[in-house]
Amino acid sequence: MEEKSEEERDWIVAFYSLSCTAAPHFHHIPYTMSSWDRTRLIPWSRATQVASPSLSNPTREDIELNRERVFRDLSREAADEAKRIEDERKQRATSNRGGESSIAQTNDTPDKKPELNFLGYQGRPYQTSDLLRNAAFGATIGSITGICFGFMDSMRSASSNSVLKSASRSAQAKFIFQGSYRSGLFFGVFFSAFHTIKYGVRVLVDPGDGGEIGVGSLIALGGVFAKREWRASLPYAVMMVGMDTFHVVMKD
Repeated sequence: MEEKSEEERDWIVAFYSLSCTAAPHFHHIPYTMSSWDRTRLIPWSRATQVASPSLSNPTREDIELNRERVFRDLSREAADEAKRIEDERKQRATSNRGGESSIAQTNDTPDKKPELNFLGYQGRPYQTSDLLRNAAFGATIGSITGICFGFMDSMRSASSNSVLKSASRSAQAKFIFQGSYRSGLFFGVFFSAFHTIKYGVRVLVDPGDGGEIGVGSLIALGGVFAKREWRASLPYAVMMVGMDTFHVVMKD
């Protein structure tokens, strides 16, 4: 058997002692077992944990590397912040120049004179739908109100006239019906013409609500007054114009 050197014998004795201390139940391992095999039988809990030199005791080179990395990060953040501030300044300058140019263009543009109609006035734009709406509104309100006026007049005439008193119920009803629808038709046309004239004045001159009502009532009531058989309905026509004026004043 080859004789072992003194160093090898020391290693064998050390590992044997460690194995016996760490695991007493391994004391029966024969002395002839190789040192590698004995080392494999040592539990990991008994192994000495060696810390990394770079972590437990950092060298000056590691400190310099960390310092350079921190400096690079700070320099990059400072450069990004400066670039962002510069971009914002350029954007504000661009927006200010755009606003100034738009204001200059507005000031340089000469004021356009409003378009005047053939009468020399600036009225409202004409729309057929508005004309029809005003005419329909006047016809509807005038017809309903005229039917009420005609019904009341016909009832008063039927009760005061001796001939109608002696007439049959059907004759009286026919008389009341005829008076109601004639009055409704008359005042429907009257009030529709009144609102149509108001709209025409608004399109041509646009004098405001007061001027529209004044011109419309003058023409519409003048037409009712011009014909003798229509003059009996003039108080009702004035009442309708007054109600429309009250509606306009309360709306404003």
